[in-house]
Parts: sequence; structure tokens; C-alpha cells
Amino acid sequence: MLTARPRRGLIGALALTLGVTGLAVATTAGVASAAPHFDSPPAVQVGWVDSATPKTAYQADGDTNLPLGTRVDDAGKTHTARVYATFDLSRYEGKKIYEGKVFVQEHSAADCTKRAVEIWRTKPVGATPTWNKQPEPLVKLDEEGSSTYCPRSLAFDVGAAVQDAVAHKQRRVTFEIRVPEQYEADPSYGRELYWYKNVELSVSYNSLPKVDSEHLYNGGFLCTQLKPYPRIGGFAGLLQARGTDADEWDSPRTDFAIWPTGQPEQRTEFSSDRGTFGRVASGTVPAGVLVDGKSYGWQARVGDGADTSAWSKKCFFTYDGTDPTAPAVSSSNYPADDTGQQAPAGEPAVFTFSGMGDKDVAGFQYSWSGLGAAGVCEYSGEYGQLVCKDPFSKPGTVRAATPGGSATVTLNPTGSGPQRLTVRSVDAAGNVSAETVYRTFVPSSTPQIRVESGTPQWGQEVLLKFVPATGVTGVQEYEIVLDNAQPETRQAEADGTAYFSFVANNPDGHTVRVRSHSGNGFVSPEATWQAYFLPWPGVRSDVYPDSGEPSGGVGVTGTFTFSPPPGGTDTAAYRYSFGDDGELTEVAADSAGRATVTWTPETAGWVTLTVYAVRADGTVHDYPNWYSFQVAAAS
Repeated sequence: MLTARPRRGLIGALALTLGVTGLAVATTAGVASAAPHFDSPPAVQVGWVDSATPKTAYQADGDTNLPLGTRVDDAGKTHTARVYATFDLSRYEGKKIYEGKVFVQEHSAADCTKRAVEIWRTKPVGATPTWNKQPEPLVKLDEEGSSTYCPRSLAFDVGAAVQDAVAHKQRRVTFEIRVPEQYEADPSYGRELYWYKNVELSVSYNSLPKVDSEHLYNGGFLCTQLKPYPRIGGFAGLLQARGTDADEWDSPRTDFAIWPTGQPEQRTEFSSDRGTFGRVASGTVPAGVLVDGKSYGWQARVGDGADTSAWSKKCFFTYDGTDPTAPAVSSSNYPADDTGQQAPAGEPAVFTFSGMGDKDVAGFQYSWSGLGAAGVCEYSGEYGQLVCKDPFSKPGTVRAATPGGSATVTLNPTGSGPQRLTVRSVDAAGNVSAETVYRTFVPSSTPQIRVESGTPQWGQEVLLKFVPATGVTGVQEYEIVLDNAQPETRQAEADGTAYFSFVANNPDGHTVRVRSHSGNGFVSPEATWQAYFLPWPGVRSDVYPDSGEPSGGVGVTGTFTFSPPPGGTDTAAYRYSFGDDGELTEVAADSAGRATVTWTPETAGWVTLTVYAVRADGTVHDYPNWYSFQVAAAS
């Protein structure tokens, strides 16, 4: 009777557990599996040779059992058969081989009390050979002589052959399965191998993990070995390394080591099990290891649960954990508010920041609106690494002329009234000091915005005039932003004024922001003007305005001009009614979407004009305009 062969993965896993000492194998959730991995390489050829037909090669056809050993046919002719199988190992180039197993399944045996089967490695072949041209045998790999159970599955250890072939970059390995020479001519040892199982090779392998030495990071900066070593502050304890592994489903374990330069015996090692290959893994130096002012070397290695890479190249840095001294702030023309004086209008502020002689001060950070986070670091790297920039690459920073020295900046205020300039010192490692706040009083210097074209109407041109603030002189141009468009400029006239026009074409309204630029470098705070449009058709009348004041009179004819509602570019007509009689009159619109009607009141008092905008397809816009005005009584 046939017996079921255990699952190959189970056999391989058990063999690894027993045969590889010190190997820790972990599994992860889902389809991922820990190294090593199991695979079945493709067969190049599987077939047999027969001594009775020495010039014929028999290729396994997936339907015929494979003969092995000697048999005598019905005609009394003796046949001795050997099985050859060649496998393609090219996919394992550069990988580590743990084991290899060849599996066959017996279909029948001449005598179940006799079993002797050997497996040999031969010189590789690309096609099934013949009896007369069998490949040269190289080494016997394994044999099976137990007669327990018959027929049954046979497993042969061919790991040494697979390891050797891969190590020597041989892309093919050929195995010969035969009855030992001393029994080969004895028909009682003959048997057949089951065609359905054929000859199968199982390989346990692992792609060796590596550390990408081009992607080692410390505190947001790339690894360096050059002196002087970079000074790193708050993120100095963050070490990051990118590991790679061709087996994408593996999960890495990253080991880090750090030591004071010149003192390798004080090496501290720690690990991180988080991350994925191809991305950086992060490790945090244990508390108490880093000492302010000392330099350190560090390196990393990665493992995949079966193999561990070599240690990476060494990287170096100097730890700076001390904040610099807070700066002194003064101004030659913007007096502090405790003096009772105010800054001049239209003049840039000149400030001097002093490092107070603290040579740890490399420069300063400043802002009118308060200082946020000190760093210029973010997890934005290609591989998920922290990226830190030079602290003086951030807007609102300036380097000191010398370490601990001073720097002078010219600034324009961003507002008026009581203003606060906040300043702090920055050292070369990006550490910052406590804040120094300089308070001063700034007179209003935002330009005026005047509407020159009357009440803005949708679809019509709007003309704005810009006028310098009181006390602001020498205005040369204005920087203008309409809505969210790119800034535009308008040159100022001799009196400092300028004009700006645009067509009101946004149904949601418009916003104009403007700054004045003076010849002395002064840039004013931003002035803002906004216009919103009501969602119904416009109505204008010079004789009967909707001011609420009595106008016109009985018998006095008024002209009323209708304009499209915001966005109503398809307005073709208007329907209107004076008073509450509800009867609507329709008037066609011109090419600009406007229409004009006349009306003469017969009585004094309040009148409501109702106007609807009509589209070209005859539909009416959602909102009518109820235009109310008061007809004056006779004097």
C-alpha cells in the first residue's frame, strides 16, 4: 500500500530546526514568511536511459512511470535503467543555500523486502542522455536502503551539491538516480517511479540582507567620516539605516552600535525590530549614553531572521546638547516702547542682535509674529528618513559675524500699533536659546484703497486708487494681488498714488491686497479691500436711488437699468413689475446682458420694483431683486 509523504515544507522546516544551530526563525502575519524560504526550481530535463537501447534517450512524458534498476521483459531481454534529472538554479545566484532535497515516489517494486537506491551528482547536461553517453558521475550524495513501507516516497539530501553549484555560479545541476552497482543487475531490486510525482527538487534558500552604506543617517544628516565632525543637537540620538533584501517579504531587525571616538571598548549596541527592507529603520541611542561635547562613531547591520549582514561603514558626529545664550536686541531707529517714543512712519527698522560673547552662538532667528518650532527637520526623505537642513536655511535667520558676535538686519513691520519682535540665538547644531522679545510702537503705514468707479457691479470694470499712508513718503510702486493670482505692480505717480482696474467677473466677489514700496526700502503692511455681489440682478436709477430718501416726484420719469446677476452671462431678458399688482413685463437685454426701462410714478410714497433675470432658454434665475425707493411728495 502507498503511504502519504509529509508535506515538504514541514520536512524542510524540521530539518532546518535540527540541523542549523543558533538559527532563530520568526514568522510574520499574513502571507509574509520569515527566512529561510522554500522553493522548487524548474526542471531542465527528467528522463531515463536503458541499457537495452543504448542510443535512445527517454524523456519523462508525464504519463509513463520511470523505470529504475533491472527488469527482464516478456521476450527475455534485460533492461537496466537509470534516471537523470537536471534543474535550473539561476534564480539562486547570490543567495545562500541551506538545504536541497530530491523527492521521488515509488509506484511499484519487484521485491518490497529489497530496496537500494542511490543519488549521484554528475556533470550537468541540458538534455536527457543515452546509455552510451551518460554524464560523468562526480559524487554520491545520498542513498536509501530501508525496506520499511513499500512502495513509498523517497527523499534524498542533495544540499551539498546545490550549495556547491550556486557557490560556483553553475546554473544547472544534474542528478543520477540508480540502483547501487552491486545490486543493479539483480532484477529483485528493480522498481518504477510514479510519473505523477516525477522527480522534484526542493531548495531552502535565503537572500542575504545588506546595509545600504549610501543611506546611513544620524539626527537627520547623512553619515560622514570627515573632520571636523558635524555637531548635532536634539536629534543626535536618532540613528537610521536602510537595509535591503531581495526577499521583499522579510522583516528586518536592525542592530546599531555606538561608541565614543577613541574608546571602542565602550561600545553600546541596541536594536530595532520595526520597519521594512528598502526603508530606513530607526534606532534611539539609550538614555545616558551621549555626553555633551563628545564625539561618537556608530554603525549598523541588518538581519532577516536567518542571516545578518556585516557591520556597515563607520559614521561620526559630535553631540551638542547645550542651548546657547539668549540674545540682546537693540534698534537704532525703532525705540523700545518703554521709552515712550514711537517708530517713524515709512522707515524700515534696523535691529542689532548680540550673542553676548557666547561662542556657542552661531546666529539668530527672528519674527514679528512669534517663533514656532526651532528645527528645520521633517520625515520627508526618499526612504522615510528624517531630513534636517542647515538651521540658517530657514527664513528669518541670520548668521553672526563671528561666534558669539552680532548681526544687524533691516526689517519692515507687518502691522501697526504695539509690535513685538521675537528673537532667539541658534548654535551650529540647531539648538536655540530662550526668547528675547523687543516691543516697539509702529504708526499705521498701510496704504488707503479708494473705489473710483462707484459701487462695484458684477461684470463691470472696477477702478481702485491707492494712496500712501500719512507720513509714508517716497512711494515708488505698489505690489498688488487680485484674489489669489500672481502679484502685479503699478508704478506710483509723483504724489505716491497709483490706479488699478479689473473687470468684476467672479460671482463670489473679489479681494485685493496691496503693499506700498518706497525708495528707502520700506514695504508697508498689507491693506485689504473686498467686494461681494448679491446673487440677484442689479438695478440702478439716478432719479430714484434706493437710498431711502424721497426723490423724484409724481409725474417725474425715472430711468432704471438692469444688469445680470453674478455669473449670469446667459441673461437674455428681464421681467419686472412696479408695485404689488404682480403683473410682470418682459424687456430684452442687450449684447452686454443689460436693459433699461422708464417709469413715471402717479403717486408719492414707497415703491418696490421686482426684477427677475431670464436666461436664453427661458428659465429664470433663482433670486429676484426687490428694489425699494421712495417717491417724493409734491412740494
